[in-house]
Amino acid sequence: MRALVIFESMFGGTQTVAQAIASGVSAAVGESAEVEVLEVSSAPTQVPADVDLLIVGAPTHAFGLSRPNTRDEAAKKTDEPLVSTGDGIREWLAATSLPAGQRATAFDTRMAHPKAIVKFDHANHSIEKALRKLGAEIVCAPEKFTVVDVTGPLAEGEQARAEAWGSTIATSWQG
Repeated sequence: MRALVIFESMFGGTQTVAQAIASGVSAAVGESAEVEVLEVSSAPTQVPADVDLLIVGAPTHAFGLSRPNTRDEAAKKTDEPLVSTGDGIREWLAATSLPAGQRATAFDTRMAHPKAIVKFDHANHSIEKALRKLGAEIVCAPEKFTVVDVTGPLAEGEQARAEAWGSTIATSWQG
């Protein structure tokens, strides 16, 4: 099985989740797994036909995928170097083509919000919608992972939950 985990991350939380998901996929599939984690600027815009599973994730900015202006605002919140400094998942999805029937799913990171706000769109739903538009077969509902504050860290237990989710995706996909 070959899986590709593509992420956008400003402060490192989404990157940590992507790596944990990849670890879970690898653990579930075993030695036959080839799981690659790529920051969005390194991701191919033509997903190779031999990718069995595509997992795409991003931080939630203003209730959706980041835009240049939300990335600029995020950059002002830290003196530390950013993980993703160029185009984000929104731009990557707009430029990408997938093999017919590509199996895929999505995730995001976000702060905990009151229930009324949770009803708004979030990055994972935008990613899923774009993947469907590109012809992907969605293998499971998108997942969300919580950060404590805008710049992180992940909430307690979220890294382990991301690894377990990766394992669940791989196990259910394999049948």
